[in-house]
Amino acid sequence: MRQLGLILSSMAGNRGGSLNRCQHDSSGFSLIEILTVLFIVALLAVFAWPSYQAVILDAGRAEAKATLLGVASEQERYFSSFNRYVNDASPLDAPASAGRRKLTPSGRYSVAVEACEGGSLAFCFVATANPLGSQVNDACTSLSIDNTGRRSATGSLSDTDDCWTY
Repeated sequence: MRQLGLILSSMAGNRGGSLNRCQHDSSGFSLIEILTVLFIVALLAVFAWPSYQAVILDAGRAEAKATLLGVASEQERYFSSFNRYVNDASPLDAPASAGRRKLTPSGRYSVAVEACEGGSLAFCFVATANPLGSQVNDACTSLSIDNTGRRSATGSLSDTDDCWTY
């Protein structure tokens, strides 16, 4: 019996002969590990955030272009029924209401319809999308289309095609 006690005590690894040994369980993360993860996340955020913002601005611009093309189409449909254009961005929502604007689905642009320069709404129109909120930081500040399909843009980009290409 005494030999069994010695064997058990040597297996326990302590000299007291007790099998119950207090073990220190280290669960959790060390400060160095947490700081390393935070550094990596911050580094990714610094490089990813500008690209993300550029994609958001491009998406808003694409939405404005789609809305402008829809407004131009509605103006042509209105013209085919009433033989004139109207300064309503949603003319098919009866009754037509002069001066009504239309927001893009995300609310980043407001679209308005006006008579073309030097003309009247009886013969021509220009639909213009003006940015709202954070979209004003886009390189293409406003986009326009007229009754002939001519597209134009204002902003810091030098070429209108750069603003209208998808």
